[in-house]
Amino acid sequence: MNHITLNGGKKLTVTFEPVGESAPVSSEIKVRQIPVRDYEAGFPLVNDEAALVAFLCGQPKPWALTLSPESFEEVLNTGREVNEKGFFTFCQRRMERTQKEQAALYGALATLPTETVNKLMEKGLAIQSQSHSPSLSPGFVSPPVR
Repeated sequence: MNHITLNGGKKLTVTFEPVGESAPVSSEIKVRQIPVRDYEAGFPLVNDEAALVAFLCGQPKPWALTLSPESFEEVLNTGREVNEKGFFTFCQRRMERTQKEQAALYGALATLPTETVNKLMEKGLAIQSQSHSPSLSPGFVSPPVR
């Protein structure tokens, strides 16, 4: 077991962007080793770097947006290092599985007659347009839950 696992992450000193005329502020933070129970919650954040930086530090996204560019990059790099054999391996497996499923679906669609594919696409678009919530009037009050 290494020191990162024992400590649940790695400490860094980061700098936040100055606000107005003030000087940049530094602070010690922990880039955490993501626990398995949080893998599902973190997976959707992989394509949103600011949200991922915040997640790696157990902070809200607006917090990450106040980091200096150098600190932002340092948190990302440290997060990859700390979670290489855990969270990011999980994400890689998940992406590979999704790609295989999509390839199988596209392969199956390619065997269907063109008319069938067009009908499926029309139905999909109809379902998608129906799934959008209707707009409610400003005075609408939802009924009480029973």
